[in-house]
Amino acid sequence: MISIINADDRVGTCDFCETENTSIYLARELPDQFRAILSLYIPDENSNTSLIESLQKDFGLFTENVRIPSNLLKSIFQDEEQSLMKLLETNVSFQNKELLEAESDNLNDVWDNFKEEIKFVNRYHIQNTINLDKLKTYFLHESFYKEIKKGRIFFRCRVSDKNGFPCEKMGNPPIELASSGRANPKGISYLYVADSLETSMYETRASLFDYVTVGEFKLTDDIKILNLRNPKDDPIYWSEFEEIENYLIYIPFIQTLQKELSLPIRKRDKLLDYIPTQYISEFIKSLGFDGVEYQSSLNSEGYNIAIFNPKKLECFKSNVYEIKDIKLTHEIVK
Repeated sequence: MISIINADDRVGTCDFCETENTSIYLARELPDQFRAILSLYIPDENSNTSLIESLQKDFGLFTENVRIPSNLLKSIFQDEEQSLMKLLETNVSFQNKELLEAESDNLNDVWDNFKEEIKFVNRYHIQNTINLDKLKTYFLHESFYKEIKKGRIFFRCRVSDKNGFPCEKMGNPPIELASSGRANPKGISYLYVADSLETSMYETRASLFDYVTVGEFKLTDDIKILNLRNPKDDPIYWSEFEEIENYLIYIPFIQTLQKELSLPIRKRDKLLDYIPTQYISEFIKSLGFDGVEYQSSLNSEGYNIAIFNPKKLECFKSNVYEIKDIKLTHEIVK
């Protein structure tokens, strides 16, 4: 929505928040962005919630700046059919909400069943598979992929001695040494890189006074990455594409996938635990992506990328660091 308004090059005073000298846009030109969201609601005399209150609660819309959001919605839909305008004049209920939530919960149940089967029952001919066709539709949508241009710098860290490793030792391991990871099966070598020096050090989990070598990698070609870290979960965006119901069903599931890819590898982990996310990563690779981006679980400000084709990055510099301080936080789990 911000990009739509800013792209119009009109500047003035907003009629709804009274901000001066800001980008403005005619409200009546925006119904396509909201129509599918409003179609989720029906008038309900037994409800005690207005449309505005429902939009604020269910989607986080109109929670800041807009002083009288009902006036804004009326302006957006002033040229539309009266049925939509009537929603603003009565209390509403979210039709099919329980059904959509049930479908979303069922999708996570399917994922749990899939994980159990692929780990303990069937490895290659799976019965409880997830709907890959539907997942493909989402992953290939522009909200989930991003292009990273040639020349971008990423980082990889390895525990070393004081002499460190040269650049040629900082890449992905040879296939005979490639152990199982969250994204790669054993024997298939990916390059895991981080967005920053700090994130790469966190991911290595070096101990106090350890020496680490950090390699800096430069992209030698443009790459297309599946962005599981922060896909566009803006309901207005999905409403415009008339995908709002699927958004409500699939976004929680995709967030689950991202969390599982982000889980730190622990010493007590079993290799079987990685198989479900390896399967998803192989599927992502089959769609033509060069890698998958996911949140770092060890540095909340950072992220990692599993690169499927390491030849698209070149290590051009390596430096040795000594770990001088480690900050630990903790919470009781039992």
